[in-house]
Amino acid sequence: MDTTLHRKAQAGRAEHQARAMSLAKALRLTLAKVAEDKFEMSMAALSLRNQTCPGEKIDQHLSETDLLMLFDGPGGRRAAVMMDPALVGALIQQQTMGKVLAVNDSADRPMTPTDAAIAAPFLDALLQRAAPVPEDPDDQKLISGFRFGAWVEDARVLAMSLDAPDYQLIHIDVDISGGIRQGRIMMCMPLGQEVESAAKPGDSPAEDKPDLDPPQRVTLSETVMKLTVDLRISLAKMRMPLRDLGKLAVGDVLDLGAADFSKVRVQTLAGRAIGRGTLGQLDGVRAVQVAATSDVTQNLQRRASDRDHMNLPDISGPAAEADEPHGMPDLPELPDLPDLTGGEGEGATAPADSLPDLPDLPDMSDLPDFDEAPDLPELPELNVG
Repeated sequence: MDTTLHRKAQAGRAEHQARAMSLAKALRLTLAKVAEDKFEMSMAALSLRNQTCPGEKIDQHLSETDLLMLFDGPGGRRAAVMMDPALVGALIQQQTMGKVLAVNDSADRPMTPTDAAIAAPFLDALLQRAAPVPEDPDDQKLISGFRFGAWVEDARVLAMSLDAPDYQLIHIDVDISGGIRQGRIMMCMPLGQEVESAAKPGDSPAEDKPDLDPPQRVTLSETVMKLTVDLRISLAKMRMPLRDLGKLAVGDVLDLGAADFSKVRVQTLAGRAIGRGTLGQLDGVRAVQVAATSDVTQNLQRRASDRDHMNLPDISGPAAEADEPHGMPDLPELPDLPDLTGGEGEGATAPADSLPDLPDLPDMSDLPDFDEAPDLPELPELNVG
């Protein structure tokens, strides 16, 4: 029943909601303040709308032409932020030239890590300042604690990095420098992913527990070492004509030759060999023990100063005359040559009877006579001098 009391309550609720600080209002106000404080530029939110999207359909809202960034949040949550090239270009122009120019359609280019480094401080400040402003605790938790994590080149990779069951998409249309440009921002914030430890019966209050050490920042080397790399183990290599390959059937046996489980090749998926190892079992599953390889034979060091790094023996001085396994090999003795000086002073030649006999020339009577050759024309006389 629509009573007077109900109408007064509805009017009071509407008035409270108009004065209350919602998430949309908090982002709208904070956007203008951050743009003025950080970049000294005029920026205003034209419109702001929210929508909920399932995690498996998040790729449908990602654009390849926009700047794609991954944000890290508390509890291992991940969020994504997209910024269109018009807004990215405005931030770059304001920082480099001190003013924003109109959009040039011919200046479209792919986004780079440099663009992400310029946009990251603006987005970090926007989320940090806007997080405590909304009155609803759920709105505060939605954007609290998120900071720039990494630039992502491909939309498919970004969609694979977002593993929350549901996301809230926040679309912000932005006016830049009083209408010179217009851009957009889209935030993909995870819903219901923060894990909080539940208090068990008998546990002491939180204030009685000692303070835990603050989480340490993960270094780049630790992140790289945790990356997954797919490799291929090759036991043997063989060649087979295509016609024979097409005739293979179930039960056919291939001769692998001298295949050895202790000399398997470790290869990339493209087939490039990167090492060797031993194939075996560990805890009931197949495993490969990778052998340490040396690149000395592949990268020869030709400088004398690099000899210590190659563990090569020094073959200069007395060591060259020693009979060492790594020394110079013995050269065969050369035969003595006959004396061709004749002993009659410098420049003298050996007598004809001391030279070895030359073999007789073969019969060349079948060669044409030079008298039958055509006469050559006389050359003109040349005056020299």
